Amino acid sequence: MPIVDFPPLHCDLAGSCSGCAWIGKPYDRQIEDKLARLAAEWARAGVAQAMPDVAVRSISPGGLRDRADLMIDARSGERRIGLFATAARDIVDMAACPQFSPGLNGLLAGFRAVRLPIERGSARLRVSPTGEFGVWLDLANLDVKALLDERESLERLKALAFVEIGQKRKALVEREGALKLGDPDLRPWFETYLNGETGGGSGARAAAIYTTVGGFTQPGFAANKILVAEARAAWRGAERGRAAEFGPGSGNFTLPLAADGFEVDAYEVDPLAGEGLKKGVAAAGLAANVRVRIGDFQRSPRQVELEGLPLLFVDPPRSGLLSFLDPLARLASERRPRRVVYVSCFAESFCADARRLAELGYAATTLTLVDQFPQSPHFETVARFDLR
Repeated sequence: MPIVDFPPLHCDLAGSCSGCAWIGKPYDRQIEDKLARLAAEWARAGVAQAMPDVAVRSISPGGLRDRADLMIDARSGERRIGLFATAARDIVDMAACPQFSPGLNGLLAGFRAVRLPIERGSARLRVSPTGEFGVWLDLANLDVKALLDERESLERLKALAFVEIGQKRKALVEREGALKLGDPDLRPWFETYLNGETGGGSGARAAAIYTTVGGFTQPGFAANKILVAEARAAWRGAERGRAAEFGPGSGNFTLPLAADGFEVDAYEVDPLAGEGLKKGVAAAGLAANVRVRIGDFQRSPRQVELEGLPLLFVDPPRSGLLSFLDPLARLASERRPRRVVYVSCFAESFCADARRLAELGYAATTLTLVDQFPQSPHFETVARFDLR
């Protein structure tokens, strides 16, 4: 029997677009290869225990994305909006994508119709839980000025979606009859899930995540519901009390932690994400349960407080935990958190951190592969480590 039995995903751009490198591979084989890669990284890292049996959660071969990052290139005179080609640095023009939700494909069609007069840039397209459209344009400063001066194109885009521009994700606003760039505007562009079914089913209660269009979230709602459910299952049974969370972002796991009875110290590097987190926990009535701390805790963890905690929850960037675990090494074993729950999107850094956790006395007891990136080699893992 196959591990996961889904029919092939059809795409007219298969083989030319780099977004779905594995689209020609049967889906059960994709899952087998992801499990093999995870096992190989575990062995390569030299983790001092056998990798636990891996559960697999996969809900669809496509259609899971409610946000996407696309390139814009019109330097050749022919405008293209899409992803890099598999065989060159050219952009493959994408009219629709089977990885996108219906709402996101609708936004893509509307965005393509605007025809911004720029030669090169990138755009993040996002659909909110209520169906609102958002577009973040990352462009050269000269292009931004030209668009603001030209105005007509941005007016059309503003009629389609909420618009942010530039690395600082400034909101496009109208003041005194002119289009301007205002302050970043934190809005409920995403959602997380409180209580409800452990399997991430329809009984899960949603809570708003406040972020910018260009801010980081998981790529889509359906897969995120499964991811949050797996994280909740991993911390279920831990003694309630204070919990430390590394990499909370705008609160995808912070809100469920607080709703499940933990008092959360949330350690975040991005001040804007921290502001979104504060807004989200306040809207959910959980502000009294969450303390937000801002700093580069990957490299400077001196102010991290882990002593005597029942739970440490971590969702690091691709680089992993780096120095964040250093405070654990300075604690006596009996003063270390009794449980660590680790969510990861990068197998190499996860397995390197698993080795260090094993050296600090932790054993991996559960491990789940959540496939929210079908047709590609990427995947998410949720692991539980208990202090021996």
